[in-house]
Amino acid sequence: MIIQGNFKPARSGWLLRISSRVLSLFLGVLVIGALGAYGVKVQFEDSINKLAKHTRDMNEQNKELQVKLNHIRSYKNVEAAAAKVPHLHMPETVIDVPPSATVIQLPALPPVKQEFPSVYGY
Repeated sequence: MIIQGNFKPARSGWLLRISSRVLSLFLGVLVIGALGAYGVKVQFEDSINKLAKHTRDMNEQNKELQVKLNHIRSYKNVEAAAAKVPHLHMPETVIDVPPSATVIQLPALPPVKQEFPSVYGY
């Protein structure tokens, strides 16, 4: 038996094609947006790392300058103390000795005898 009639073609294939194109376009836009957001995040993180490195460098430089300032202040304190004593005069030159200089070993002092015995019980 053959069915005859004026049948309209089904539209389900057409709707499926359009919906898949829209969804694939949405997915593509989403992937491109995610890549753009990741690039912006990487750029911000890089700039933050550069600022952190610059801050660490400035802190190290500040520490070095503080050490130099303390060194100069110690010389100024010695000069001020020497100026207060009338029979001392200011040195003409100052010699800065490196810390790796050899230390002169002096002979040991003889042991000191106690004049009074130790008192216990207090």
